[in-house]
Amino acid sequence: MPTKRENILIVEPDAKSRQQLLELLRSAGYDASPAPTQEDGFTIVQNGGVDLFLLSADLSDLRCCNALAEIKGLAATATTHVILLTHGGGVERARGLDLGADDVLSSPWEPAELLARVRVQLRDKRAYENLLEKTRIASEGQEIANTAFQALAVTEKMTRDAFTLDRALKIGVASLTFVALIIAGIFLLYSRRADKETKLAYSVIAQLEHGVYRQEELVAETRKMRANLQETDAALQKEQLQKKTEELQQKISSGEASDRLRSEKATGRNNRALETRGERIGCRGRG
Repeated sequence: MPTKRENILIVEPDAKSRQQLLELLRSAGYDASPAPTQEDGFTIVQNGGVDLFLLSADLSDLRCCNALAEIKGLAATATTHVILLTHGGGVERARGLDLGADDVLSSPWEPAELLARVRVQLRDKRAYENLLEKTRIASEGQEIANTAFQALAVTEKMTRDAFTLDRALKIGVASLTFVALIIAGIFLLYSRRADKETKLAYSVIAQLEHGVYRQEELVAETRKMRANLQETDAALQKEQLQKKTEELQQKISSGEASDRLRSEKATGRNNRALETRGERIGCRGRG
């Protein structure tokens, strides 16, 4: 007896046969229910939830054949097993199997054989569903494994990248340190040189400032000496002018005296000449 009550849907036009099937299946522990009509039965099966579809039909009905083929072709009803109850012999049963039925049983059927066929179909269905479940679990496990493998690959890649990055960082840090040391050495060298040049420049500036100061002193002394010389020259020139003036005055005085003397001498000579001439004239008169 199954642990799970499978749902069996019965489509049987004959009321007496339908009742027999219901009593037989329910007594065996199955959850059996009848469909009012064949169309209703196909609709219920297509909506899902039916484990076994027990269909009594005439295969000469094309609509029934198409509906049976459609049930087996839908994904929602692909796991629903169908037992076809038909009137006829081997040809009819073969046609029913070709249309998609999982099993075909000719009417009138034996209860023991019918129950055995129901058990077989339900067992096959459970096995198929278990296989699907295992396949799903295996697929999920494979997906999980693939995900884990990808994660491992990513982790490994990240590890390699991290190692490469760490090595690159170490090389970069070492290079930067080396460059920094070189720059520091160059900076110290040039700073010392700059200090020397700065000191030298300060010394030159100090010397220049001292020289400028000395030049200013020399210029000041020169100006002072020039001023002294100018004062001295002015005094000398004044003294010389005074001397020349005195000399000129002396010369003028001497000239006037000489002129007076010469005038007096000339006057005396003139007087003497007149006297002499008078005397001569007197003498002539007397003679």
